[in-house]
Amino acid sequence: MKRLPQVRFGWFCGILYLMALSFVVFQGGKTSLMLFVIMNGLGLYLLLGRWSGIGGIQGKRALGAGFGQDGLFAAGSRLKVRLQMHVPGFWPLPYVIVRERLVRLSGSDLQEYELSFVPDYKRRGQVEYESAPLRRGRYKFLETKCSTRDIFGLFEHQGAFREELQIKVLPRTVELQEWRHLRKARTGQIEQRASSLWARETTQIDGVRDYIHGDRMSRIHWNATARTGQWKSKEYEREALPRFVIVLDRRAGAYRSAEAFELAVSTATSLLNLALRRGMPVGFVSAGKDIAWFGAGKMPVNRELLMEHLIDVEADGEDALDRVLRKTAEKFEAGASYVLVSPSMEDETLFALEGLSARRTGPSHIHIAERTPQAEPPERLQQWARTFRGRQWELCSITRLEDLPKALEAGTA
Repeated sequence: MKRLPQVRFGWFCGILYLMALSFVVFQGGKTSLMLFVIMNGLGLYLLLGRWSGIGGIQGKRALGAGFGQDGLFAAGSRLKVRLQMHVPGFWPLPYVIVRERLVRLSGSDLQEYELSFVPDYKRRGQVEYESAPLRRGRYKFLETKCSTRDIFGLFEHQGAFREELQIKVLPRTVELQEWRHLRKARTGQIEQRASSLWARETTQIDGVRDYIHGDRMSRIHWNATARTGQWKSKEYEREALPRFVIVLDRRAGAYRSAEAFELAVSTATSLLNLALRRGMPVGFVSAGKDIAWFGAGKMPVNRELLMEHLIDVEADGEDALDRVLRKTAEKFEAGASYVLVSPSMEDETLFALEGLSARRTGPSHIHIAERTPQAEPPERLQQWARTFRGRQWELCSITRLEDLPKALEAGTA
């Protein structure tokens, strides 16, 4: 049902009031007087509704159990949100409608929620809701809009408040325990040593770094701490183990669906978590529009900066993958072991991998298989696997993140 425009409705109310007044003046009697009193009471109620206090509403937002440290969540999580509101003033309110909006900054995703509550005698109220599963990225809450109407539904009064809160959603990951390629890192033969050897340090001091919570007292560099006024720790040289360089293909044309790209990001993040957890020397190349290099030039990888980058990555790359791989070989030391995370099975990619192999390393490819009707035919993947098997390179193909642990343990024959 369409509502009358505000100006026309005002004229209608004015004419109705004049008719009631004329009825009292010219007709008289109890009926006309009662009608006139009702009209005055109704008009006074509607007029005072403008001072309902909804315009100055105040609110506070809180997240329920599962709220991550520093606002961090894993992809697929749901937010449990609680809003507590207070409406100043004294004029009674029948109800309050609350409209919440949660927007993803790196995209056009917008989640809208509409709820309502009846204020108590202190003019306070609370609403709770659970969001839809969140994709990887950054989110923020927009201005919360509130409104109320009189008991007749004739006039609507609005207010709003802003409670700043940003949410960071990390890529979805799976815990990895073993990787066939790790055991073949040096010579191509399976090594039987324990994984803790990856983190073994020598007694040779290699430099000074910022103090990390949990460092032993013997590791603190007292001279550097006194000189800079900030806690510093000694950095020791590690054993000469090969660096694992993970290359994430972010070319826009390489992925036929957003789900495939998210699978690639989750795969790369899971591999990085495994390497960092074991203290392995690691590098990461984010091959997008602006190529990001982590760990190049034997620099240590900062996990926090790495995760911040992975929150925002998009499939926006334009450079050919073979060109990116050639640049990668120049950035990292000879002997590094390269792992490509990509759906690509192009001849140019194969030539670039052969160039990496010439640098005394056996490259590995984690193939992101599409589940769309336009996916590569199975024969192409079988041919790609035969090529890798003939060169004794590692290859595994996955369509779901849950398949990654088993695929890494099996690898190519």
